[in-house]
Amino acid sequence: IDGSGGTLQALRKEKSRDAARSRRGKENFEFYELAKMLPLPGAITSQLDKASIIRLTITFLRFMHRNCFVNC
Repeated sequence: IDGSGGTLQALRKEKSRDAARSRRGKENFEFYELAKMLPLPGAITSQLDKASIIRLTITFLRFMHRNCFVNC
């Protein structure tokens, strides 16, 4: 591998890392926006991990869905 090929490969790798970092940042923002919408105190939602946010959101949506069928 010549110097320019190695440099090009390093630039691609860096660009890929930056894209992944940006994507994770956007995902994290959306997860924590979702957590803030849960009917829980902010002190709790700010400490949840992604899996817990998804689990609690699914539970809440199921509850609301079932509740609507009973009360609608």
